[in-house]
Amino acid sequence: MDCRTTAYYFTLICILGLHVYEGLGLSVNDSEEYKLRQELFANMDVMVRPVKSYSDVVNVSFSLIVRSLSDLENKRQMLITSVWISQRWHNPFLEWDKHKYGGIDRIHVSPTEIWVPDIILYNNGDKQVLQAGHNFFFKNWVVLHSNGTCTWASPANIESGCDIDISSFPFDLQNCSFLFGSATYGSDLLSIHSMEPRGHAIIESDNNGEWDIIKPYEEVFIRQRHPNSAQKFSFIKFTLLIQRRWVYYVLFLILPCVLCTLLVLVSFAIPPENGERIGFCSTIMIAVSVYLLLIADMLPEKSDTLPILGVYYTITMMLIACALMATIMVLRAYHSTSEPPACVKALYRACKATKKTKLENKGKIKMKKLLKRNAVASELPPEEIDAEAASLPQVPPSHDSDSRDRHDSDSRPIVENNQEFSEEEKRKMWRAIAVSFDRFFFWLFLLIFLSSTGYLMKFRPIFRFSED
Repeated sequence: MDCRTTAYYFTLICILGLHVYEGLGLSVNDSEEYKLRQELFANMDVMVRPVKSYSDVVNVSFSLIVRSLSDLENKRQMLITSVWISQRWHNPFLEWDKHKYGGIDRIHVSPTEIWVPDIILYNNGDKQVLQAGHNFFFKNWVVLHSNGTCTWASPANIESGCDIDISSFPFDLQNCSFLFGSATYGSDLLSIHSMEPRGHAIIESDNNGEWDIIKPYEEVFIRQRHPNSAQKFSFIKFTLLIQRRWVYYVLFLILPCVLCTLLVLVSFAIPPENGERIGFCSTIMIAVSVYLLLIADMLPEKSDTLPILGVYYTITMMLIACALMATIMVLRAYHSTSEPPACVKALYRACKATKKTKLENKGKIKMKKLLKRNAVASELPPEEIDAEAASLPQVPPSHDSDSRDRHDSDSRPIVENNQEFSEEEKRKMWRAIAVSFDRFFFWLFLLIFLSSTGYLMKFRPIFRFSED
């Protein structure tokens, strides 16, 4: 019985040992790629530059593909883009014979397993990203080729600072750039070159509701990172020339302002006896103030340049304020019954005299036309027609007798300088002055409105909605 038990346990132990051995044998990776990786990374130090001599420079080819332009935040002056960044360099320590390893010509490795260039975005504006670059920002695998070429391509969403010129808003053209360079290696250790032969960034898609990408270009240069730094660094700069699509702003910002100004001009057609003119102009001024606050909320707080649209709104507000003061002046004159100043009386007499002369000349012209028609029938010479017209009394245009009486009664106290004006006559004089003021202010403000609007439209004609 003991022998049987011993034999059973011995057999069981042998079976378990066989299974353990088989399991250990299956866990060993016998693939060609595993052997290749074991050989390549056996003595790898990720801090050593991929050069055989320390004086050699690592040449890194760099390219940027703009997948989409997400937004340009005017307030923060930040350009948000979705890009694809590619880097390529040669590592002589990572070469192998692909025929020796089953024809494997490339493998994928983690960027933490080999040396990678520490190229970062210098004008990074994302506060949540401490270092926009290197393996902190680019997370894709690095592709190793059998000839030692390393290719590192990774997508990224970049927030870069962009100094916005708001002087011609909303018809502005902006230059926004991405400045890439090594964080620690100087130009004597690492040099950046462009991967694209055309010398500019590639644009995959420029569909954006607010911006059009006009022209991308790049620049490679070497300079000091800081003014007092003795070491020089290699940089590559990608610049996007973008133009704002201004139709939205014309429709929702400029057009309402123009309409409000036109309404102010129309307010001069409201009869002065109507007491709603002041309230009408005040309401329009409040509406324009609200639009001005919207513009101020869109743009950054900059005092070196002023937006042309903001200046236009300010001029419009000043125009409305002057129109409001002019309306108060007109109403004051219209309802006044005091003694007019001497200058007002002289102006009133001059206007009346001019009006009377025009009426007399109009009567002469009508009489001469009548005599000419009669001369055609009687065949009189032109000299006799002029003599006869001159001998006739001057008859003003036909009016009813009541209107002539009123005209005579209105003009009688004006001819005599020393005669006192009655209260009714003073009221008529002030009302005539108020009507003259209305006409003068209307043409004055219309001229200012057309001048300011023309200056604004000089930047972009309002009737053009597309670029050639």
